[in-house]
Amino acid sequence: MSAGWVAAQVRSRGLVQHCLGPEQARQLAAAGSLQQALDMLALTAYAKQLRPGLDLAGAGRAIVGSVLWNLRVLAGWSPPLGASRLRVLAGAFELANLQGEMARLEGLEAPPPYALGSLATVPDLSSVATVSQFRRALAASPWGDPGVSDRGGVMLGLKFALAHRVAENVPEATGWATTYSALLLARCLAAGASLELGTPAATHARAVLGERLIQVRSLHDLADGLPRHSAWLLADASGPDDLWPAEARWWHRLWGQGLALVVRGGPEPGATVGAVAALAADAWRVRGALEVAVRQGQGMEVLDGVA
Repeated sequence: MSAGWVAAQVRSRGLVQHCLGPEQARQLAAAGSLQQALDMLALTAYAKQLRPGLDLAGAGRAIVGSVLWNLRVLAGWSPPLGASRLRVLAGAFELANLQGEMARLEGLEAPPPYALGSLATVPDLSSVATVSQFRRALAASPWGDPGVSDRGGVMLGLKFALAHRVAENVPEATGWATTYSALLLARCLAAGASLELGTPAATHARAVLGERLIQVRSLHDLADGLPRHSAWLLADASGPDDLWPAEARWWHRLWGQGLALVVRGGPEPGATVGAVAALAADAWRVRGALEVAVRQGQGMEVLDGVA
């Protein structure tokens, strides 16, 4: 392996050591108010992303933005092969930007886009004025044309496209992409919808989940059809309210497996991919802790789902 992977592995370990982890997140959640929680965060590695006067939404966005900042740092320390993996993982932030662009096209207020720098795969879309132009820009990018024009359909197609890209290009993250896709499909089924076969969304889902699963028509059948190694995801899930605990379990697995890749170490891509996973899961947990603090402890059981 190249010296670049050695440097990236060392950097990965250092970044993960600054994660709050489950216990500190519980302490944050018990702060009793957003301001008290933010005062506590000011003593952590998240402090550099915070600024005075943040509300809950702004603080949550800053916490999530810290993951992108660290991802860009890791990309800079990685050899070209590693940077290509990280560019795919950065698709989660590009997806958020694309969602904002769709909102803008519908005349809705959208947050400022995340700054992806060299990790971006779609050009600046600020001059795009119609959904048709938006779709043409996507068609010329790794995302591909989502095949529909309504915001919900576009975003569903892009989410499955991201999972497909991760599964194909980041082998260390294939299992995460598969269970993420199962969660997406579960939310469709719980809402009384199903994937329309022949659409780009269904094509991406088929590539990740297989033909049998994308043809199920109920949440129960999806849970029963998951392979044994993924059955934990939808265990006891029978309706929409059961999918929040399922998502928490997904983040819990991401945290644990990401840490395992970092601890396993070695000058290889796995440690860097694992660090991104652990950083993302920690940010999700911290953002959840802020929400629990605002509600003065209500919802702690969901937070514990990723502990």
